[in-house]
Amino acid sequence: MKKRINVDYLSRVEGEGALTIELSGGRADRIDLRIFEAPRFFEPILRGRPFQEVIDFTARICGICPVAYQMSAVHAIESAMGVPVPDSIKDLRRLMYCGEWIESHALHVHFLHGPDFYGMESAWSKKEYLHITQRGMKLKRLGNEILALLGGRAVHPVSVRPGGFFRIPDKARLHKLMDDLERGLESALESIAWAASLFDEDRAAGESAPLFISLHDPDTYPMIYGRVCASDGSSYTADEFAECIEEYQVPLSTALHAGVRSGTELRPFVVGPLARINLNYRALPEEILSAAQGAGVALPLHDMRKSIIARCIETGFAIHEAMAIIKRYNGAERHVEVHQGQGRGVWITEAPRGMLLHAYEFDRKGNTVTARIIPPTSQNLAHIEKSLREFINGNGALPVKDLRRGCEQVIRSYDPCISCSVHIIDLSDSSRRGQRHA
Repeated sequence: MKKRINVDYLSRVEGEGALTIELSGGRADRIDLRIFEAPRFFEPILRGRPFQEVIDFTARICGICPVAYQMSAVHAIESAMGVPVPDSIKDLRRLMYCGEWIESHALHVHFLHGPDFYGMESAWSKKEYLHITQRGMKLKRLGNEILALLGGRAVHPVSVRPGGFFRIPDKARLHKLMDDLERGLESALESIAWAASLFDEDRAAGESAPLFISLHDPDTYPMIYGRVCASDGSSYTADEFAECIEEYQVPLSTALHAGVRSGTELRPFVVGPLARINLNYRALPEEILSAAQGAGVALPLHDMRKSIIARCIETGFAIHEAMAIIKRYNGAERHVEVHQGQGRGVWITEAPRGMLLHAYEFDRKGNTVTARIIPPTSQNLAHIEKSLREFINGNGALPVKDLRRGCEQVIRSYDPCISCSVHIIDLSDSSRRGQRHA
């Protein structure tokens, strides 16, 4: 018996996409995850521009995670110019990143993904969900407060520059956040228990263990520094990973897919909170790890649906980390000087949705020669399709209505930022269009 699943417009995701799946005998014959949002050519736009402009240009790629683009860009620039920054600036940058993790995770957990577990079309559909919505609003506001204080505004902050910041807050203003952070940590710990209670089995039917990839920092839970590590035991520097990751186009999509090269094979993989948790959970603070264990969370997690648990854990971590940074903060110089010069820099940081790679080459005047940006959603798209196929093949006997809802939930579990994934397409090389992972 043949079935057809049509989702004309994906809801509760950032960006524009659609889904068509054709089934025969309870198995998926065809999966079309169509991304029809217009591509935005940020890489060629940057060519010829001075390195000082790169940070603000790339921040406009995403209104939800602009700090991630700023952090990957500024560190790639400093790497290219051979400029180290002091620990006090590193701390403030990490604090700013904490703010983005908090607000982004709070938005996704409570407003985008959470309603799936209650059979709701939106976070406002049922009165009994209102207290969850309110918790999400408070946590998102907390993250925005950190961003506004450090970045000048919560959306597209303007304070980051090569070498440091244009301005920094004084110690007193930072310490005023502590009471809100204390309350926020209580809410985040509550959210871990709530997210864990949404599940009564370990893995979706038919789902295989993904290849997880994230940064690994031997000193702390990764955010800005570290090597790229994978669940199969492989490890890369940022430069090495830039060489083995390959983006490619697929039919019916303006978004790029990606895989890691293994011989002749391009392997799909997963980046994001679940990958970070699975590869780094031992680096979590004891208070956060104990809260997860107390809620019955058995780490590592291999069920992609449980990414909501990982995001709640990381929200708690980001608040805990923000408090630790503020407690030890004693002021900082605003910036160190970065002079124009020739160089090449590659850097990866952990955006809320996963690893974000920036690679730049600059000429002797400090102007951009080449730019390469690989956002986390591009890295996840091939595995999203893999997860959709496994979900269909394991649940093909369900009614079409239930299959459609289940497929949408699979997609939302990755928290895709479709706008980021359509950063560029190649119109000059038709030979690679339609290339698929093995």
